[in-house]
Amino acid sequence: MNLKSYEYITLPPFTGDIQNDAQRLMHENGKQKTFDHMLSVAVVSVSLAERFKLNEEKCHLAAVLHDVSAVVRPSDMLQYVKEQNLPVCEAEERFPFLLHQRLSKDIAGAYFSIGDCDVLSAIECHTTLKHGASPYDMVLFIADKLAWDQEGTPPFYDAVYAALDVSLEKACYTYMLYMEESGRLLCPHTNWNAAKNWLQSRM
Repeated sequence: MNLKSYEYITLPPFTGDIQNDAQRLMHENGKQKTFDHMLSVAVVSVSLAERFKLNEEKCHLAAVLHDVSAVVRPSDMLQYVKEQNLPVCEAEERFPFLLHQRLSKDIAGAYFSIGDCDVLSAIECHTTLKHGASPYDMVLFIADKLAWDQEGTPPFYDAVYAALDVSLEKACYTYMLYMEESGRLLCPHTNWNAAKNWLQSRM
């Protein structure tokens, strides 16, 4: 994805300091609140990485870049993937912002020179998860939910946090069940369905 194609996006010079560069990109495009969320997710991600014996730097990187594509308008996200002849599921068609996980992965690679497969995979599925999710995928998925970008404490916080005492898989599955049973999931993503079925088989 070439961000220079969108005249409404300001692209500051990148210095190689990934967190600072991400902050400048978001701030200069009116997305400081989104970046604050990204930092909050990073704090939770690093804590989970320590708890589950994962590489803390990878989890931090994935978190501070997971929403960088928020600088792109959802309508342009949808147009881009269609122009590239990339698959689009019903949920993405109806709610194009769901594409931000896929485009954030592309931006992380193209503009922030991220080549680590664990980091890119986690970014690419942080909203929906996916079948066969890695521990890094699950850490970002859970951290993104526990450090949500709304007011107050998430209504699922206690249940998901308690499930972490069992496993990352249990925590992800608990969150998914909550979203479906509470009627908060407007349209299940293809990857969401695949991930939930896969997690259920591991319970």
